[in-house]
Amino acid sequence: MPKAKKTWQEKLAEDRDMPKVVEITGNLTTTWGTGTVCIPAPREVDEIMRMVPKGRLITINMIREIVAKRHGATIG
Repeated sequence: MPKAKKTWQEKLAEDRDMPKVVEITGNLTTTWGTGTVCIPAPREVDEIMRMVPKGRLITINMIREIVAKRHGATIG
């Protein structure tokens, strides 16, 4: 029997031990440099997007910046 697809709400609720801050290593240093990266929980990204006033814009880079600041990481 095929597995039922998860709803958006179920996916949003999956925190999987997130957020987590990890060291940037290996090939990733070529793209991102050195330091740490924060991997946010889906709910956190949703919360950030909901803070944006109607008619305003937030970019992925702005979201990354907010996540990094919140968790003391180099990048988000």
